[in-house]
Amino acid sequence: MTIPQGRLYTTIASLIRRRIYNGLLSPGERLPSHQALAKKYQVAVVTIRQAIQVLENEGLLRRQQGSGTFVADTVTPKRWITLETGWDDLLKMVETSKVRMIRVDDEVQSPTLNEGEGTPAPAYRFMRRIHLTNDIPYAVLEIFIDRRLYQRAPARFDSEMIIRLLDGMEDIELSSARQCLTIEAADFEISDMLNLEPGAPVGQVRRVICDQDGTAVYIGLATYRGDMVRLERDLMAGRTGEAC
Repeated sequence: MTIPQGRLYTTIASLIRRRIYNGLLSPGERLPSHQALAKKYQVAVVTIRQAIQVLENEGLLRRQQGSGTFVADTVTPKRWITLETGWDDLLKMVETSKVRMIRVDDEVQSPTLNEGEGTPAPAYRFMRRIHLTNDIPYAVLEIFIDRRLYQRAPARFDSEMIIRLLDGMEDIELSSARQCLTIEAADFEISDMLNLEPGAPVGQVRRVICDQDGTAVYIGLATYRGDMVRLERDLMAGRTGEAC
């Protein structure tokens, strides 16, 4: 198996981590030798040692002198960020996030809106932010917010979750909220901000929220770490009849 060049040890750590969480490596199971893993992944033994150290620091592996490397006896279930498909669930998801501002700009062109996404506001405030959970960056957001709304509470919009602020504005009726998920590969800039290997899978979610007049007051592109988020939906929800 050939691993792309770059921070090879992080890629190998991700592969082993995935096998642990997927149950392909059981608690207490002994891993192959460093030499065998190096041959399997076609890398140097020192790279395997670095990957093992990462997973040992995470508590997923333990090394026993003279015996080898083992999966931890107790593996804590992985904590996922769930991409919600309902408005109320989305509001709950953002409650646990923290925000780190990267860039702001008031001199920006209005973003392109697709058919059915409403009409543009007169002007927008652009923000690029990193969202974190438990101090781990899990998403990069590029947001265009109607500048008229932003100017009502600039300090809050710069530091809080924008969707929750919009939802709490009593004189604004949000008439529609659409989102579209695509799977992409992380470029160098995104991979650096999310501590990923370039080319690692990421989920991109485009969200457009319109007010009662059909104005797109929020246009956002969120790029999520593929190893931290998942999409869940009960496909049988709302279906009549007995379930088997």
